[in-house]
Amino acid sequence: MTIQSFSGAAGCGKTHQLMANLATRLERHPLEAFQKVLALTFMHGSRRRLDDRLGGVALLRRQYECTTIDGFAWRIVSRWQALITRLEMGHPRVNDYEAVCQVAADLLSHDMVVRWIAATYPIVVVDEAQDLTPNRLRIVQSMATHVDLLIAADEFQCLIEELRPNPACEWLTAIGQDALLQQPRRTSDQNLLAAAGAIRSAQAPESNGLFKIYPTPRAALAASFVSNGIAWNARGNRVAIITPTMGQFALDILEWVTTKTTGKGNGPYNIILEESETKLADAFIDGLALPDQATLAEAFTLMEGKPAAITQDFVRWLEKQRRAKGKTHVHREEMEDTIRHSFSNQRRLSSRDGPGIRALTVHGAKNREFDFVIVLWPAAIRGNDEQKRRLLYNAVTRAKHQCIVLVQVPRAMTSPPFAVRRELA
Repeated sequence: MTIQSFSGAAGCGKTHQLMANLATRLERHPLEAFQKVLALTFMHGSRRRLDDRLGGVALLRRQYECTTIDGFAWRIVSRWQALITRLEMGHPRVNDYEAVCQVAADLLSHDMVVRWIAATYPIVVVDEAQDLTPNRLRIVQSMATHVDLLIAADEFQCLIEELRPNPACEWLTAIGQDALLQQPRRTSDQNLLAAAGAIRSAQAPESNGLFKIYPTPRAALAASFVSNGIAWNARGNRVAIITPTMGQFALDILEWVTTKTTGKGNGPYNIILEESETKLADAFIDGLALPDQATLAEAFTLMEGKPAAITQDFVRWLEKQRRAKGKTHVHREEMEDTIRHSFSNQRRLSSRDGPGIRALTVHGAKNREFDFVIVLWPAAIRGNDEQKRRLLYNAVTRAKHQCIVLVQVPRAMTSPPFAVRRELA
């Protein structure tokens, strides 16, 4: 069993190296008919991109499964229900992701469980490993002693403040099988590369060429930059409007861009707003006014006129309660769990990387790339100087060709992440 890890700045080809190394290993040791490669990552956006890259590995012949580590953890928990009961671990709720990962990690500490996984998945690929919380990391570490593990991480791209120092990166460093990648692959534009390098090293990024920073104290001014920027880009380019938080500044800009025309005659534009499944599920549940308990017929009625995909999942669950469990009533908590799981599945199965103009948070943009990136930097951003640098870095490095940053408060341009903070004498 072997471990090979890759680290490096954003856009240096860590995922590319994972695929190249995987192809080499498959050439030496082809999979058996019953075996697959298991590919894991943290966010659904990076999972979709990883899935696309796996599809291009010819020797793999589609013998792989690509999922989020939370989805994989739930499969383990679902498969080993009897062992969970016997060991009195406690059965976690499907959408309590941290608890699910903790139980899955505990299960994988048992030899028969981890060998069951390794028999089907002799090779495991993990991307974006810097985002692994301790329980998620335990899952990977348990499998590492029984499989060939290919893993990629970049500590600076971790936006979870609680993961500093980063446990996954410390583990990979201690193993000593890390390959540091330094050659940029996402972009060749020197201004974009210089800006990213400056932000990463706590220096002031220079507004120049295809990387520009503009103060835009009014939403209408920022919106005109957005609409004109979209118009100046070639037709068919993938455009992303990225912000640390989808607050009022961003929402006002998006409303303007989708409804108005600039003085140059550009706009309005259709924008695809990407929201987290948690936020979408919360809004959906709030609109249902679920009772504490409902008959199956009453629960069915609650879904009248609701989106077909969510309704179908809910109705299938109700039917399972009736046929398999003989239930006549369901509780609010059960209904909420089912709806949240359905929203999670919809995000998992949907494809969001096609052409068009997308608006999303920095977290939602991680491990994705776009031709033209517009960063909206609002007045209020949580976190210290280090966190703000990481947020801006993760946004800017999504760009392949061009990036502009629109800063709501002009004085923010005199402090990190746009300038070096001057220490008081």
